[in-house]
Amino acid sequence: MSDKGGKGFTPGVKSSLKDASAKGGKDDGSAKSKKTRNVQFASQAKGGKTDGAAGKKEQEPLQLKVEAELPKGAICLMDCEAADVLQGIQDQMVILSKDPTIKLPVSFDRGLQYTKKNIHYTDPDSVRQVLENLKTYGVTDGEICVIANVYPETADEVFALLPSLKARRIMLDDPVSDVLSELAKLKKKE
Repeated sequence: MSDKGGKGFTPGVKSSLKDASAKGGKDDGSAKSKKTRNVQFASQAKGGKTDGAAGKKEQEPLQLKVEAELPKGAICLMDCEAADVLQGIQDQMVILSKDPTIKLPVSFDRGLQYTKKNIHYTDPDSVRQVLENLKTYGVTDGEICVIANVYPETADEVFALLPSLKARRIMLDDPVSDVLSELAKLKKKE
Protein backbone atom coordinates (compact mmCIF):
# COMPACT_ATOMS: atom_id res chain seq x y z
CA MET A 1 0.00 0.00 0.00
CA SER A 2 2.84 2.42 0.72
CA ASP A 3 3.92 2.28 -2.95
CA LYS A 4 0.80 4.06 -4.14
CA GLY A 5 1.11 7.30 -2.22
CA GLY A 6 4.71 7.47 -1.15
CA LYS A 7 6.15 7.03 2.35
CA GLY A 8 3.64 6.61 5.11
CA PHE A 9 0.53 7.01 2.95
CA THR A 10 -2.52 5.23 4.23
CA PRO A 11 -5.82 5.69 2.41
CA GLY A 12 -8.55 7.28 4.48
CA VAL A 13 -6.17 8.58 7.20
CA LYS A 14 -5.66 12.34 7.27
CA SER A 15 -2.22 13.61 8.15
CA SER A 16 -0.89 17.12 8.48
CA LEU A 17 2.59 18.54 8.11
CA LYS A 18 2.80 18.97 11.86
CA ASP A 19 2.08 15.26 12.39
CA ALA A 20 4.81 14.26 9.93
CA SER A 21 7.44 16.50 11.53
CA ALA A 22 6.42 15.49 15.06
CA LYS A 23 6.96 11.83 14.17
CA GLY A 24 10.41 12.63 12.83
CA GLY A 25 9.38 12.01 9.23
CA LYS A 26 10.25 14.22 6.32
CA ASP A 27 7.83 15.62 3.80
CA ASP A 28 10.19 16.05 0.78
CA GLY A 29 10.83 19.74 1.47
CA SER A 30 7.21 20.87 1.50
CA ALA A 31 7.33 21.15 5.31
CA LYS A 32 9.81 23.99 5.04
CA SER A 33 7.15 26.56 4.32
CA LYS A 34 3.44 26.73 3.89
CA LYS A 35 3.68 29.17 0.99
CA THR A 36 1.81 28.40 -2.19
CA ARG A 37 3.61 28.00 -5.43
CA ASN A 38 3.21 30.59 -8.13
CA VAL A 39 2.98 29.29 -11.67
CA GLN A 40 3.72 31.67 -14.51
CA PHE A 41 2.57 31.19 -18.04
CA ALA A 42 4.43 32.59 -21.03
CA SER A 43 2.07 35.56 -21.21
CA GLN A 44 2.79 36.42 -17.55
CA ALA A 45 6.55 35.86 -17.60
CA LYS A 46 8.79 38.65 -16.37
CA GLY A 47 11.45 40.26 -18.47
CA GLY A 48 9.48 40.57 -21.72
CA LYS A 49 9.13 43.75 -23.70
CA THR A 50 6.22 45.81 -22.49
CA ASP A 51 4.79 49.11 -23.38
CA GLY A 52 4.89 51.05 -20.13
CA ALA A 53 1.29 52.28 -20.06
CA ALA A 54 -0.71 49.16 -20.76
CA GLY A 55 1.83 46.66 -19.46
CA LYS A 56 1.08 44.27 -22.33
CA LYS A 57 3.80 42.21 -23.91
CA GLU A 58 4.58 42.94 -27.56
CA GLN A 59 4.09 39.82 -29.61
CA GLU A 60 5.10 39.17 -33.16
CA PRO A 61 2.56 37.30 -35.28
CA LEU A 62 3.29 33.62 -35.57
CA GLN A 63 5.11 32.75 -38.76
CA LEU A 64 4.84 29.55 -40.71
CA LYS A 65 8.47 28.52 -41.08
CA VAL A 66 8.08 25.29 -43.03
CA GLU A 67 10.12 26.55 -45.97
CA ALA A 68 13.02 27.51 -43.69
CA GLU A 69 13.22 23.94 -42.36
CA LEU A 70 13.21 22.30 -45.80
CA PRO A 71 16.45 21.40 -47.54
CA LYS A 72 17.56 23.73 -50.32
CA GLY A 73 15.69 23.02 -53.55
CA ALA A 74 12.79 21.22 -51.82
CA ILE A 75 9.23 22.41 -52.37
CA CYS A 76 6.03 22.11 -50.38
CA LEU A 77 3.43 19.83 -51.91
CA MET A 78 -0.28 19.76 -51.34
CA ASP A 79 -1.67 16.38 -50.26
CA CYS A 80 -3.31 15.92 -53.66
CA GLU A 81 0.05 16.53 -55.40
CA ALA A 82 1.86 14.16 -53.04
CA ALA A 83 -0.80 11.50 -53.70
CA ASP A 84 -0.12 11.75 -57.45
CA VAL A 85 3.65 11.46 -56.95
CA LEU A 86 3.36 8.50 -54.58
CA GLN A 87 0.81 6.77 -56.80
CA GLY A 88 3.21 7.16 -59.74
CA ILE A 89 5.92 5.42 -57.71
CA GLN A 90 3.44 2.71 -56.69
CA ASP A 91 2.56 2.16 -60.35
CA GLN A 92 6.26 1.64 -61.13
CA MET A 93 6.74 -0.92 -58.35
CA VAL A 94 6.88 -3.85 -60.82
CA ILE A 95 9.90 -2.29 -62.51
CA LEU A 96 11.41 -1.06 -59.25
CA SER A 97 11.09 -4.43 -57.53
CA LYS A 98 13.45 -6.00 -60.10
CA ASP A 99 16.29 -3.77 -58.89
CA PRO A 100 17.65 -5.15 -55.59
CA THR A 101 19.23 -1.79 -54.69
CA ILE A 102 15.84 -0.10 -54.48
CA LYS A 103 13.91 -0.82 -51.33
CA LEU A 104 10.93 1.28 -50.30
CA PRO A 105 10.45 1.82 -46.57
CA VAL A 106 7.28 0.81 -44.75
CA SER A 107 6.52 4.51 -44.35
CA PHE A 108 5.95 4.72 -48.11
CA ASP A 109 2.71 2.74 -47.86
CA ARG A 110 1.60 4.80 -44.86
CA GLY A 111 2.29 8.03 -46.71
CA LEU A 112 0.36 6.84 -49.76
CA GLN A 113 -2.60 5.79 -47.60
CA TYR A 114 -2.57 9.13 -45.76
CA THR A 115 -2.52 11.22 -48.92
CA LYS A 116 -5.26 9.15 -50.56
CA LYS A 117 -7.45 9.44 -47.48
CA ASN A 118 -6.93 13.17 -47.00
CA ILE A 119 -7.13 14.62 -50.49
CA HIS A 120 -9.92 17.09 -51.07
CA TYR A 121 -9.42 17.66 -54.80
CA THR A 122 -9.28 15.52 -57.91
CA ASP A 123 -7.20 17.84 -60.10
CA PRO A 124 -4.05 19.12 -58.34
CA ASP A 125 -3.02 21.29 -61.30
CA SER A 126 -6.27 23.28 -61.18
CA VAL A 127 -5.97 23.67 -57.42
CA ARG A 128 -2.38 24.92 -57.71
CA GLN A 129 -3.43 27.37 -60.44
CA VAL A 130 -6.22 28.80 -58.27
CA LEU A 131 -3.97 29.10 -55.21
CA GLU A 132 -1.07 30.66 -57.17
CA ASN A 133 -3.14 33.87 -57.34
CA LEU A 134 -2.41 34.37 -53.63
CA LYS A 135 1.33 34.58 -54.32
CA THR A 136 0.83 38.05 -55.78
CA TYR A 137 -0.23 39.08 -52.25
CA GLY A 138 2.86 37.59 -50.61
CA VAL A 139 1.38 34.27 -49.50
CA THR A 140 4.14 31.62 -49.34
CA ASP A 141 4.10 28.10 -50.78
CA GLY A 142 3.84 26.65 -47.28
CA GLU A 143 0.78 28.78 -46.50
CA ILE A 144 -0.76 27.84 -49.83
CA CYS A 145 -0.28 24.15 -49.03
CA VAL A 146 -1.88 24.58 -45.61
CA ILE A 147 -4.93 26.19 -47.23
CA ALA A 148 -5.20 23.35 -49.76
CA ASN A 149 -4.62 20.55 -47.24
CA VAL A 150 -6.90 21.78 -44.48
CA TYR A 151 -9.64 22.97 -46.84
CA PRO A 152 -11.01 25.85 -44.76
CA GLU A 153 -14.52 26.96 -45.68
CA THR A 154 -14.25 30.64 -44.71
CA ALA A 155 -11.66 33.40 -44.80
CA ASP A 156 -11.91 33.59 -40.99
CA GLU A 157 -10.71 29.98 -40.78
CA VAL A 158 -7.76 30.79 -43.06
CA PHE A 159 -6.66 33.67 -40.84
CA ALA A 160 -7.12 31.55 -37.71
CA LEU A 161 -4.98 28.76 -39.21
CA LEU A 162 -2.31 31.12 -40.50
CA PRO A 163 -1.70 33.93 -38.00
CA SER A 164 1.12 35.19 -40.24
CA LEU A 165 -1.55 36.42 -42.67
CA LYS A 166 -3.50 38.43 -40.08
CA ALA A 167 -1.34 41.53 -40.48
CA ARG A 168 -2.37 41.66 -44.16
CA ARG A 169 -6.00 40.70 -43.62
CA ILE A 170 -7.45 43.89 -45.08
CA MET A 171 -5.53 43.29 -48.30
CA LEU A 172 -6.10 39.51 -48.36
CA ASP A 173 -9.73 39.17 -47.26
CA ASP A 174 -11.31 39.39 -50.72
CA PRO A 175 -8.66 37.36 -52.60
CA VAL A 176 -8.82 34.58 -49.99
CA SER A 177 -12.62 34.50 -50.20
CA ASP A 178 -12.43 34.31 -54.01
CA VAL A 179 -9.89 31.47 -53.85
CA LEU A 180 -12.02 29.54 -51.36
CA SER A 181 -15.09 29.82 -53.59
CA GLU A 182 -13.03 28.53 -56.55
CA LEU A 183 -11.66 25.66 -54.45
CA ALA A 184 -15.20 24.70 -53.44
CA LYS A 185 -15.97 24.16 -57.14
CA LEU A 186 -12.91 21.88 -57.46
CA LYS A 187 -13.67 19.85 -54.33
CA LYS A 188 -13.80 16.10 -54.76
CA LYS A 189 -17.28 14.61 -54.59
CA GLU A 190 -17.47 12.30 -51.58
